[in-house]
Amino acid sequence: KGWVRGLECIRMELGEPDSSGRRRPIPIEGSQFEFPVDIVVMAIGQGPNPLVQETTKGMETNRWGNIQADDNGHTTKKGVFAGGDIVTGAATVILAMGAGKKAAEAMDNYLKTGEWPSVD
Repeated sequence: KGWVRGLECIRMELGEPDSSGRRRPIPIEGSQFEFPVDIVVMAIGQGPNPLVQETTKGMETNRWGNIQADDNGHTTKKGVFAGGDIVTGAATVILAMGAGKKAAEAMDNYLKTGEWPSVD
């Protein structure tokens, strides 16, 4: 009675490395199959927004635009925390949740002590 009955999938294999050395997935012909489901939850990461870097002076990013932060979410700008995909690039929701928990603990400590570590 729902809107979704299944996911149509296709098996993939890694192709030859491209000019960057990355092996991209290629569909395996004839390997389509349907996976029965009654609900689908989409959890997607997002790429960095260039406005963050442009509008937050003193906060460093890497060459991909991801914010530089230590394992507890401290960025190079005192008082600003970051975690999840904006730091690591696309990853799992579990890793993002873990980063959020660590950052929350670090925020609490910062608000209590005012201490801010050096972030390289």
